[in-house]
Amino acid sequence: MTLIGSHIGRYRILEELGSGGMSVVYKGLDTALDREVAVKVLHPHLAHKSESRRRLAREARAVARLHHPNILEVFDFSAEGAREAFLVTEYVRGRTLKEYLDEGSGRLDPPELAAMVVHEIAAALAHAHESGVIHRDLKPENVMVREDGVLKLMDFGIARLLDAEERMTVTGSLVGSPAHMAPEIIEGQEAGPGADLFSLGTILYGLIVGRLPFAAANTTATLKRILDGAYEDPRQRVPALSDELAEVCTTCLARDPSRRYPHAGALRDALADYLTGLGFERVGEELTSFFADPASYQKLMRPRIITSLLARGERLLSEKRVPRALACLNQVLALDATNARALTLLAGMERQRRLARWRARGIRVGAGLLVAAGLGMGVHVARREDAPVPPATSASPPSVTQAPATPPAESSAQAVRPPPPAPDAPPAVTPEPSTVAERRPAPIDKKPAVRPAAPVPVPISILVRPYGYIRVNDEARSAQALAQHSVKVPAGTHTVTITCDYCETSEERIEVRPGAENVFRLRAQLKASRLSFAYEPEDTVVRVAGETRSAHDSQEHPFDIRSPQGSASFQHRVEYEVSRPGYRSEKRVALVAPGTSITVRGALVPE
Repeated sequence: MTLIGSHIGRYRILEELGSGGMSVVYKGLDTALDREVAVKVLHPHLAHKSESRRRLAREARAVARLHHPNILEVFDFSAEGAREAFLVTEYVRGRTLKEYLDEGSGRLDPPELAAMVVHEIAAALAHAHESGVIHRDLKPENVMVREDGVLKLMDFGIARLLDAEERMTVTGSLVGSPAHMAPEIIEGQEAGPGADLFSLGTILYGLIVGRLPFAAANTTATLKRILDGAYEDPRQRVPALSDELAEVCTTCLARDPSRRYPHAGALRDALADYLTGLGFERVGEELTSFFADPASYQKLMRPRIITSLLARGERLLSEKRVPRALACLNQVLALDATNARALTLLAGMERQRRLARWRARGIRVGAGLLVAAGLGMGVHVARREDAPVPPATSASPPSVTQAPATPPAESSAQAVRPPPPAPDAPPAVTPEPSTVAERRPAPIDKKPAVRPAAPVPVPISILVRPYGYIRVNDEARSAQALAQHSVKVPAGTHTVTITCDYCETSEERIEVRPGAENVFRLRAQLKASRLSFAYEPEDTVVRVAGETRSAHDSQEHPFDIRSPQGSASFQHRVEYEVSRPGYRSEKRVALVAPGTSITVRGALVPE
């Protein structure tokens, strides 16, 4: 039975948007606020269960507290005694991520696009997890791509409406694809943040490769592969995939939840650091450009990645980090097989390798000749020492050829005994002990002082998110505010001060170890900004991130807009809603820069 044309509470049902095993989604109109909404109505077999209704109310209250640009906002939900069990959310014009993939090749190329998409979802999850909300049903069908390219994560907690038995026996759209389920869920454990990270890992893998990591012929085989942790290395199918992104996939898909990222914020930061190192600091803006014109964006994206990888490869070569440099150059050639600069660098590395091999061979041959020569000389000396020595005569001393090359091993007394005197020679005078002592070298009482060697500088990389100036210890501040700084410091503990025009000054300590990777990810603390509203009428109600006040009051007491430390961008997207009885409500977005005061001006339209 269709509900189109009827009313559910104050919501008029306009058209059906989609149907699944748990609910039907309609486009509706909020007759009180005159705005389009999405109304998710549970199927009768769930709506008639009091426990399902209680869970729906509990989950709706939890999700309604979430206010994030990448989370679908919940406006309303049914009361316990209502005829229909429903959930009202913001209406998004767009399509799901799965629909977008199905219309194309099924994957995102280059893989950095997949990293951008998952970064936005991870940012939304981090906000939800910090509020104690677990999604439990992550899959591309539950990610909306809005017309302007903004991603919206939806259907938080819907899978929780089912009993544990139902979750394990019902497949398909009812609980989501089993290919996204974490192994602990399959084993009947309660879902935690780690389960969402596992599901997000399957999405990342699928976006990169074009197929899910544990996909099999049937559900049973798929679940077994998940429990066995058996999946193909994505680099086997996508040569342009970097080792860093492959490692992110591996960490998310770890069989043991303790081996995954500790929380969604850590995954978000890992992806942000990786993308920042390639020059993609503003992920949200990049995705907006991509979804607006995918073909043109991809055409321009590849040269940007190649330029960054070549610069990184050259830097790593100068620091003698050959394996990492080789990985960068291999990734360049996977993106552009004829890249002249990468081929030249690889040829130079090969020449250096051959030269080092020949030098090593030369050293080994030279060492062998020296050993052989030493052995030959030793045999020659031994034979000379074994030969009989004719006795010395008083008339003529022994010739040089008769003297042994090395004195025979005698006692110290024999070694200093003088030859017998001639018959008419005067008696030999034995020198006084003091005279002999003076001729001997003076004894050394202690070793000479050894000047300590200067500490050897160690090359390190400091990634600042989003970017900023750095000062290491008391050294001069860096010349530029960058996302990635390459410096050399001695091994040990150092203090790094981070500053920028829009940041609070912050300090962090780093421990530099010789022979280690020494990549440090630091975060700038952006300054707070203030947002006020000058609207007509003045008593227009403004809602920002759960806070509500009149437009007039906001001029006296502006909304305090703060970003988390290490925000990916210097620009905030702040969603706000303005409303007043008798006027059409508006929901808009303001762009706010850190450390600034912004006044949004406007006027509501009467109904």
